[in-house]
Amino acid sequence: MGKKILAVLCLLPVFLFCCCTTRETDNMETKNIGTVTFINSVSDADVWILADTEANRKTTLWGTATLSKIPKGESREAQLCEPGDEGLYMFRMIDTDKYYYSADHIAIEDGCTVEIKGEELNQITIEVTYGSGAVVSTYEVFAARL
Repeated sequence: MGKKILAVLCLLPVFLFCCCTTRETDNMETKNIGTVTFINSVSDADVWILADTEANRKTTLWGTATLSKIPKGESREAQLCEPGDEGLYMFRMIDTDKYYYSADHIAIEDGCTVEIKGEELNQITIEVTYGSGAVVSTYEVFAARL
C-alpha cells in the first residue's frame, strides 16, 4: 500500500504539470489602439501585425492572425495592438503556398495604410503611407518557403 501512495504522490505533480496549459501568445494579445488599412499585393495569406518586442521576435506562436485568409489584391481594416519597443511593430505572413514573410521594426500609426508588394521573393517590400498617399517608409521583407 505504501508503494501505491508513493507512486501516486510522485505522479500527481507530473500530471498537474502536464495538464496546466499556458499560452505564449497571451502576452501578444493586448487592447486595440487603432486601425490601419492593409493591402495585400503579394499572395493569398494570413497576416500578423504584432508588437515588436524581444519576446515576440523569439517565438513562432503568434496567436490568432490579425487578418485571416486575405486574398491577393484585397484591402482590409486591421486592428492595431499596443506597439512594442520604441513604438514599433513586426510583420509576419504565411501564404497559401507555404511561403513565410517577415519584417521587424516597422513604424505604423492609427489611420495609415500598410501595403505588402513585390513579384520576386528577394524584392518584397512593405510600404507605409499616411493620409496624403505619399509613401512615408519602405521596409524590406524577408521571404522564404517553409
